[in-house]
Amino acid sequence: MLAKTEVNTGRQVELDYMKGLFVPMILLIHAFQMLGGPDAMVPAYQITYMIATMTGAAIFMFVLGVGSVYSKKSDKALLSYGVKLIIMEFVWNALTLALPMILGQLLRMLFGAVPNWAETWLRIPVMLQYINVFFIAGMCYFVIVLCRKLKVPTVVYFILAAVLFVVNPYLYMLGKTTGNVVADYILTTFVGGRDAVSLTFITFLPHALLGVGFGKILRRTENKGRLYGVLAAPLATIVIAYFIYAVKTHPDFASLYLYSDMGYTFPDAFRAFANASSVLLLAGLLYALRNLIGKCTPLHKVIMQFCKNNTPYYAIHPFYYCTILAAAAYVPFSAGFCTLMAFVVGALCFGTILLWNRLKKNKS
Repeated sequence: MLAKTEVNTGRQVELDYMKGLFVPMILLIHAFQMLGGPDAMVPAYQITYMIATMTGAAIFMFVLGVGSVYSKKSDKALLSYGVKLIIMEFVWNALTLALPMILGQLLRMLFGAVPNWAETWLRIPVMLQYINVFFIAGMCYFVIVLCRKLKVPTVVYFILAAVLFVVNPYLYMLGKTTGNVVADYILTTFVGGRDAVSLTFITFLPHALLGVGFGKILRRTENKGRLYGVLAAPLATIVIAYFIYAVKTHPDFASLYLYSDMGYTFPDAFRAFANASSVLLLAGLLYALRNLIGKCTPLHKVIMQFCKNNTPYYAIHPFYYCTILAAAAYVPFSAGFCTLMAFVVGALCFGTILLWNRLKKNKS
């Protein structure tokens, strides 16, 4: 199954499909998270959320890891890109999270409504300090380059990922303090525990390391169908066992949802292994379906459009959601409105990306 030399060096279409398919899921989930209130937390959304977050941001960190193996970029170039992503995090915070809060109040004033500046000034400092995917991805590149410099063997990437899955739950700063405000701020930036940290670095770093190890194997794989087939049974066993455990330990739906929600950002070891297994299972499923998807030209084009523009979609959509929420004076919306806005904002993102690409083309 594995060749002595690298024989699989082209694009991995199943990973492209995986990235592309998750973009509309992000738009939907964030519509509810950013616009919705208690009334929006209907069972249909909660079930969707619980299923989607079995992969979630882990997909992007895993693909980042695989991509670093397939990339022709030098270590210096990867480090530079990592720095750009970290800078982008805070520029993104200012332009797509904080600025729309102000724009929303200006819109209210324009249409004769009373602005809610008090809530706006409370939210903006949190928005400016936000820690999310861009920061995490940038830091992951630093770790990957360090591992390259140390010439870490392929198997060690898997070992490191597994060790982190087990150790991480003991590192979360939930309800913990060092007694030093500065130290707490730095630690929570990486391991969570304060409001501005949406996703935690240590939660998703092992998925990037897993991606590097898997990418190295993929490059030597002569028969990917067989590889995914061999992995399917043990991976499915882990995922099924996790769901059985989650349901048995949280028999009522409300507690199951809360457990799943907390487990996405602060997973225990069982959840972390189940997340990783879900990502690999999804990759295998999409590999098996690649020909069917490819034959359905409209579907293929839509998925690839999302895939090729996954970073712009992720970067742009909060601007529209935050503007809508701020213009409504932070009054939460219903499930129906959130669902509708997922489609509307998706269309606005598509238009924004199309316009931006045309402007770039005209300038060149």
